[in-house]
Amino acid sequence: MVTSLSRFRSHDGVGNLGVSESTTLRSLLPRTETGCHFVAYGDCCIGPPEPGRGHEEHLAAVHRVMHQLDPRPEFVCFLGDLIWGLTREHGPNHDGESLRQEWAVKLPREMKPLTDLDVPVFRIPGNHDTMTPVSETVWREVFDEIPQNGPEGQEGLTWFERRGDLLIIGISVYAMNMGSPFTMMGGRVDCDWVDRVLTEHSDAKFKFVLGHSPVHPVNGYTAPKWGMLPEFGEPFWAVLARHQVTAYLCSHVIAFDFQVHDGVPQITTGGAGTSSGPGGCMPAPDEYHHCVQLAVDDIGLRGQVLDAVGTVREEFQWPLPADGIMKWSFKSDSLPPKPSRVLLTGQSGKEAYPRIRVSLDGYQPRLNVTLYDPADVYPCSWHGPEIDIRHPFELTVAIDPTLGPGGVLARVGNEPYSSLTTDVPFGFKVNNWPEKWDVSTEIPVVEMAD
Repeated sequence: MVTSLSRFRSHDGVGNLGVSESTTLRSLLPRTETGCHFVAYGDCCIGPPEPGRGHEEHLAAVHRVMHQLDPRPEFVCFLGDLIWGLTREHGPNHDGESLRQEWAVKLPREMKPLTDLDVPVFRIPGNHDTMTPVSETVWREVFDEIPQNGPEGQEGLTWFERRGDLLIIGISVYAMNMGSPFTMMGGRVDCDWVDRVLTEHSDAKFKFVLGHSPVHPVNGYTAPKWGMLPEFGEPFWAVLARHQVTAYLCSHVIAFDFQVHDGVPQITTGGAGTSSGPGGCMPAPDEYHHCVQLAVDDIGLRGQVLDAVGTVREEFQWPLPADGIMKWSFKSDSLPPKPSRVLLTGQSGKEAYPRIRVSLDGYQPRLNVTLYDPADVYPCSWHGPEIDIRHPFELTVAIDPTLGPGGVLARVGNEPYSSLTTDVPFGFKVNNWPEKWDVSTEIPVVEMAD
């Protein structure tokens, strides 16, 4: 975490809230000759009927931060939910004229700073933008520049664009022709179409896929309305993993989150202005309004999360860096069933619990990791894959504190890393690694790195 406060200047006559007008924010840039740098953000839902939610003010602050980036991004990805798009009662809006008026007012006003960046914008609809056939029609009218190369029935909603080494696929996960009656049923994807596009563009060095809703739950928000139905999400992710896309970018949950599954990052950035959930974020105070600035190159993907006053609140990179992480590799012959096996604990002083505990639990054992911060009452837990102990196995566990809750990862054998599952919005947050380590003699550590 970076604690120094960065400042930003005002833009287009918007008040500067007392901050400096001179300081710029340094963009992350590609470290090799090939690559690109850009900004991703989503979820501002401009124009909620209830007073005092502050969506417009939050968005203006995020836009000011984007204008402070030096150099400016090569392009921007907006990940959906730009307008309110619903009735005053929060129901679906079937009135095309009122939707057209909403877009006509909001785009030249609240979204003018995005236009003023004068860079390409790759956009997808969210559930607030296209909740009905009428709103899909209006979306197509308003954004008629979107490529008409999506699957049948989703032209102008779902699309792809190739620019040199870069492939971007944008997906409308609430497309009416996929049969979703309303958002509460979760996101849906035409997996075969995505597979075909990725196959046809397999030579693209950098592949980003955009969709409004997360595939994997964020911060414990597991209800279908906050993600993608597993009937669609699981085969969709299998396609992304098979083609080893660079990342899946999404929003919908009002939070920032980075997690990895089958070696593919899911980056959630729902911080453009919407207030939702207790305290306005999901959850507050851990989450905050923000945008994400990313850079990709031949080495990998990096990003910085900039809050509404330009502070770098979080940073990430993938693949895992060599420094600043802990990693343990375990190797074992076949084992008899047992209710629990502790593989490793890390303790500091006389604290009530180990700061790190790695175990296999259950007669069909599952990997579990608990992390403890002395400032908390109890440890928090992460749950991983089942391990078949009837046969020899190898298991690697890694902790990267910079990745937050997604920074507790594991791999079985030579499989790609995946983040373990948790419902907390933070990861290993203690400043220091444990002082003392105890390891299993039954399942030895064959490699330990920090």
